[in-house]
Amino acid sequence: MEFTETFWDASLTELKQGYIESSTSYDCLLCGKQIEKGVIYPYENALYEAERFMHVHIEHSHQSVFAYLLELDKKWSGITDHQGDLLRLFYQGKSDKDIQEELEIGSATTVRHHRFALKEKERQAKVFLAMMELLKERESYTQAFIPPHKASQLFHDDYL
Repeated sequence: MEFTETFWDASLTELKQGYIESSTSYDCLLCGKQIEKGVIYPYENALYEAERFMHVHIEHSHQSVFAYLLELDKKWSGITDHQGDLLRLFYQGKSDKDIQEELEIGSATTVRHHRFALKEKERQAKVFLAMMELLKERESYTQAFIPPHKASQLFHDDYL
């Protein structure tokens, strides 16, 4: 999957909503579709202003931002297939017992353990993001990291 600089430069808030806003449009981070501001868009017997239509586009074309991100390769998301299955079921609001039965794993306690491990991963990610943001704010950031060449592989398979 090819990502644009816009995807990688998006803030966490923008990534969660799945689009960015420019002065003239709303741009889908998931596929690049641009929705022009000031235009009313017809869809399934309804009319939508531009920003609301971007929400309709994401739901219709990508199911949801969560679903899209969940389908990313593990080298981009950092989650295993098993963790992805758990996250999908948590997102659907399934109970620990239902998840245990659907995934045929241990017990409801095992599911709670997985839930705890994912929350730990979330906390670690927040700390890492904070450190990277602080690093960006320093003038030396541009010297500390160089952007990878577009043709290079971001992660070596040995580290996955």
